[in-house]
Amino acid sequence: MIGTLVAALLFVAACSAGASVAPTTTLPPALPAGAYTSNVFRPPVTVTLPDGWLIAGDTIDYFAVRPVTTDVLGIHVFRSPRPALQDSDCPLAAAPDVGTSAREIVDWIRARPGLVTSEPVTVTRGGLAGLQVDLAIVGGWSASCPFAEGLPTVPLFVSAAPDGYRWVVAGGERLRLEVLDVPGDGTIVVDIDDFNGSLMDEFLPAATPIVESLRFGLS
Repeated sequence: MIGTLVAALLFVAACSAGASVAPTTTLPPALPAGAYTSNVFRPPVTVTLPDGWLIAGDTIDYFAVRPVTTDVLGIHVFRSPRPALQDSDCPLAAAPDVGTSAREIVDWIRARPGLVTSEPVTVTRGGLAGLQVDLAIVGGWSASCPFAEGLPTVPLFVSAAPDGYRWVVAGGERLRLEVLDVPGDGTIVVDIDDFNGSLMDEFLPAATPIVESLRFGLS
């Protein structure tokens, strides 16, 4: 399921990069404002949503929420994602010899030649400490995954599960990542994401309080 979900999100990213975002004619039902806890994602994650949002994904290693009015904006939570192999065919495979700490993952991201990144800043979220970094595809980058129809892409994450997801930065997409260390047990990555790229500045003030509400059910 998660592979299908993320493939659909990537298709949205490819189709929407550089385009304006319009609400769909029939909106999915929004959840009432309030706190919600994942049913499947582990550790359980609790998030407080305002009016007009829904849960867009909930699997063992991926949880997502987004506004009902658009599917190019969202907040995505990954459990111990693995840095993706950078081969030109963009396989569902992890890069070798990359550490599992927040610092090692952020250092690996910042070393990707296809990405422009901000300086990392320390952050604490839901009792977990880590690093926050903003990223996007660097201007002039032309490498493209076979499924991206020529859109510039940089493979970012794959799931540790053999049948899990791949997450690829595409086109004008902009991301704010929080890579959080889970002591002795990998990481949790929180991604505020604008697949379109032109909406991030106005989305961040809405998304940040939701991210700040995140709590993780760690024993």
